[in-house]
Amino acid sequence: MICCQFDFIMNALLSMNMVVTLLVATILDNTVLSSQQERGVYRWSTSDDLSSDPSSLDDYKLPSKVSRVFILAKCLDA
Repeated sequence: MICCQFDFIMNALLSMNMVVTLLVATILDNTVLSSQQERGVYRWSTSDDLSSDPSSLDDYKLPSKVSRVFILAKCLDA
């Protein structure tokens, strides 16, 4: 009975493209040898870079009209 349930769960999960993609990406990201710069990890490795160059966060800011709505939300730094 448990084996049948396990088979059903694994079949359901592995039939979803998103789950298979996540598994393959995680395995490849952690097993293929490359530098942090090639993997894109170097950019987020230290928080000191963000304080010295805040322009790198400009892409993640809310548009001005939207930020007016969330002006009281402290977590958004609008």
